[in-house]
Amino acid sequence: MLKYWLWLASRRNLSPREQLAVLRHFGTPEAAYCAEKSALSEVEGLRSTASLEDKSLMEPEEILNECYRKQISILTYQDAAYPDRLRSIDDPPMVLYYQGTVPAIDTEPVIAVVGTRKASAYGLVQAKQLGYQLGRMGAIVVSGGADGIDTMAMKGALTAGAPVIGVLGCGVDVVYPAANRSLFEDVRTRGWLVSEYPPGTAAIGAHFPVRNRILSALSLGVLVVEAPEKSGALITARRALEQGRDVFALPANVDSATCAGNLRLLREGAIVAADGWDVLKEYVHLFPSLAGRRPKTIPMTLSRAEEPRERTESQRIVASERTFPERNDRKDVDKPENRDYIDVHKILDSLSADERAIVEQLTDGPKHIDEIVDGCQLPAGRVLASCWRSRAISGDFLRDAFLSQRNKHGGKNAEGKNKSGHCRVAVEGKDHRKISWPGLRGQGQHGPSARSAEEHAGRGHRA
Repeated sequence: MLKYWLWLASRRNLSPREQLAVLRHFGTPEAAYCAEKSALSEVEGLRSTASLEDKSLMEPEEILNECYRKQISILTYQDAAYPDRLRSIDDPPMVLYYQGTVPAIDTEPVIAVVGTRKASAYGLVQAKQLGYQLGRMGAIVVSGGADGIDTMAMKGALTAGAPVIGVLGCGVDVVYPAANRSLFEDVRTRGWLVSEYPPGTAAIGAHFPVRNRILSALSLGVLVVEAPEKSGALITARRALEQGRDVFALPANVDSATCAGNLRLLREGAIVAADGWDVLKEYVHLFPSLAGRRPKTIPMTLSRAEEPRERTESQRIVASERTFPERNDRKDVDKPENRDYIDVHKILDSLSADERAIVEQLTDGPKHIDEIVDGCQLPAGRVLASCWRSRAISGDFLRDAFLSQRNKHGGKNAEGKNKSGHCRVAVEGKDHRKISWPGLRGQGQHGPSARSAEEHAGRGHRA
């Protein structure tokens, strides 16, 4: 009965190896449940019998009720549909909780695609491309559903119309990360979402290294797309080797810290995989139908939501070493690696009374210095000094910010800017000497350089 399987699986003081030893000794979880202490002590490799002496079935029954309520299915170690690849390792889970359809894993080319959560744009694009190629050629992609490489590999395979397996480090009813809710729904519909943890189990750090053994066990090989020196992906690769699986690694940037793990794997003998065919050609002898299926590489792009949130270390170093920011057109400035963000509200709050008066004068567009002096009713020297102190921020950026902040109180923005007041400004690089106040002409090296409002229009402004 299922409740006895759940009882055995919920003995938290027993490792998966010990749970398997108990099952092999007694034959069934029910027999282990009914065994006396003296019989339990005869199990080889068991450190303690204390948890097995606890005969309460309250927790198993609660889990069963929760599974029924949330339409979560349960697969036990002795079920026919339980994958032999997973059953063959020395620490398999006693039960699997899942949603979706159990694929024919033992008769299909299953490839695990893993990597870092904090991936570069290169790693994300390659993960999506590799997932697509593998799925297009007939492979099943299995991954962990985490941010970064896992997510993009799964999206790529789903784009190819292939089934996907998501192995979670939490309950299958728990969406982690929260941004992957729609992705997990797609996996439930078109693949298999599975976990060894019961419903409601939160995602905690200790679960993921344990989960990784399932990723590698279900697959013929593990493909590491991008991984730093210390990475869960490398744990998966190590488990794959222990289980007799192949390890593949994508060639990577030698200067990137996020690729240090890839380089180490390649030095240690991992198979080089530049595309999906480099992986699947290793298994043509097992699956002859794979022959001749090598797809053409198609352009893969990232949506704005998929772009990396932070610069890589190498990108930050390059930016910090530039004396002057490079002149880029609008297209280049809009790339994430070429933009920094400034919270304009913090800037406005930090302005002096003179500086705020100048900004207010610029809300109608660029003005000659004499017009600003007249409008502010301030001495010319104070106006020039305030402009020079604020030289890092362009006038039209501040003007838009001022309008945005004013619109929080019901003001009409003639330019159609966001009325929420949550305005951000993107500027080029860390050094802002090339960005200046419009309308202040002829200042030379002793004042801000001239730049028209037209030059600034549309250059990275986010409202």
